[in-house]
Amino acid sequence: MDLAPLIASPRLVRQDQRGRDSQAEPQLPAMRPHAYLGVVRKGRSADRIVSPTRRIVARDTLARSGWSAWRKRRVLALLSLLCAGWVACGGGGGRDEGAAPLILGYTADLQTLNPLVSTDQNANDLIYHLLYTPLVTYDSTYTVRPWLAESWEFEGETVVFTLRDDVRWHDGEPVSAHDVKFTFDMAKDERSGSPLGAVYLADVTDAEVLDPYRIRFTLASLGSQPLESFYWPPVPRHLLEGVPSEEMSRHPFGRSPVGSGPYRLVRWQAGEQLVFEKNEAFAPSLGGPPAIGRVLYRIVPERTTLLSEFIRGEVDVHGTIGPSEVERVEGAEGVRVVAFPWRMFTYIGWNTRREPFESAEMRTALALAIDRRELLEAVLGGRGTPASGPIPPWHPLSPGLEPLPYAPDSAAAILEALGWRDSDGDGGRERDGTPLEFTLLSVATSPVLADVAQIVQAQLARVGVLVQPQLLEWQTVLGRHRARDFDAVLTNWVLDNFRVDPRPLFHSSQAAREGSANRSSYANPVTDSLMDLGVTLAEESEARAVWTEFARILQREQPITFLFWNEDLAGVRAGLEGVRMDARGELVTLPRWRWASTEREEAP
Repeated sequence: MDLAPLIASPRLVRQDQRGRDSQAEPQLPAMRPHAYLGVVRKGRSADRIVSPTRRIVARDTLARSGWSAWRKRRVLALLSLLCAGWVACGGGGGRDEGAAPLILGYTADLQTLNPLVSTDQNANDLIYHLLYTPLVTYDSTYTVRPWLAESWEFEGETVVFTLRDDVRWHDGEPVSAHDVKFTFDMAKDERSGSPLGAVYLADVTDAEVLDPYRIRFTLASLGSQPLESFYWPPVPRHLLEGVPSEEMSRHPFGRSPVGSGPYRLVRWQAGEQLVFEKNEAFAPSLGGPPAIGRVLYRIVPERTTLLSEFIRGEVDVHGTIGPSEVERVEGAEGVRVVAFPWRMFTYIGWNTRREPFESAEMRTALALAIDRRELLEAVLGGRGTPASGPIPPWHPLSPGLEPLPYAPDSAAAILEALGWRDSDGDGGRERDGTPLEFTLLSVATSPVLADVAQIVQAQLARVGVLVQPQLLEWQTVLGRHRARDFDAVLTNWVLDNFRVDPRPLFHSSQAAREGSANRSSYANPVTDSLMDLGVTLAEESEARAVWTEFARILQREQPITFLFWNEDLAGVRAGLEGVRMDARGELVTLPRWRWASTEREEAP
């Protein structure tokens, strides 16, 4: 069916304009060309890839400043030893900033802190920013910067990383290229179930250790974002070598990890809390030990209890503030709300293996009957951006494509043309005696998703489609989604990095693969070709043109219906300084957080 006359009709345009008040998109720092997000978040810098043929060496500017800071800390430490105590040294109004613990509050426990197998965003925040040292990192403008690797050099289709020689595992062993190679091999082994293989290393074909601190990677192609393939932390070979790859997800290392980052895990009380202490030996070239000495990651399953504890001062960072809780936090003393753009979009996935969702026209009709602006205002208080595809609107490769409009009259016309009519006048459509109804699977413990499900139910009822929300526990929903045991599912997707590579979600090679992310079983050789080409293009303008065409086809065929890009919210104690939260994560700057001198007394 040719939908163009229906979608382009004047009546649809008027409906699209109704209620669509202007809304500012999330503001991010200006990003220069080739500053990469991967789809998490970049002057002209030596580590920028200008072309696939140009040889580029990254220069590290952190070592000198880090060394200087380390020397100052040593001098201060020596001075403190010469004093009988802080009072004798004239410290009457001061205190040890590291003595007051930082208490983070979240509603769910974690499964693992093993970077090889973790798929949980809260766990990854701890993994990437506290416990381990990824090969590369992102700065506040989302430019790739050196981290564990102090420099890199491209030669043809290979890149050689030179590692820092002052980074050590928490047990004292040096972090070496052998650890990086071990992690690469384990991630590429499908039996390990590691998401790193698909998320980061799909286009990295080989790794070779050149010496203890240098490793060469071979890439299938450089593309426009080659360094995003290396935003992952190695694990210690000397502790995990010999573990069968298929046992990695169940290995005790996941709950008693040995990392190399600014904090180390000292205790994990299941369902209660995780306790981290600062790594006094953290690499001077990376800034040395953090300011706050102890971090408690508390699990408070009841949202109302967590909110009350935060407002009373028993929790310092509330990591799961909901839109309905903002007003109460803003009305309380000593706390504030931090809002920031996030890498997560909310969507409805259609099971294209089941009737009536095998029809692109049907999926488009359902998408046109959903009012994204109403969803955002009613559920998120307007915090978020309507979505048109899997590339965020703030990304330099964003096609700038407008989302499908809210057009219930056009949706009804398409359904009529497909033979779905309300023959008996009861408000519901049917065809050949079969009612147009389906079950919408979603998560009971997410108030946002639960509310969205009910609003979508009401919106689709306006065009005669009967929807029955089925709200279940998260792991149950995830299991059924992965098994493709659903009609439609309302859920979220969090982009692991800032690299544009939607193949896991939409490539035909993943359509029938058990447990893959292409859970709608979408298969289209044209979009396959566009995705395969898009990830190889080095020129940004060429890549954007490919991703624009890809997004247009996806919008026409609607294997999933994109609803909105979420804006994340967190609550922060007013006396906590240095806090910055952005698309990299809530805890990205935690090693540099510190208490204001009058905020806290020494912990008991």
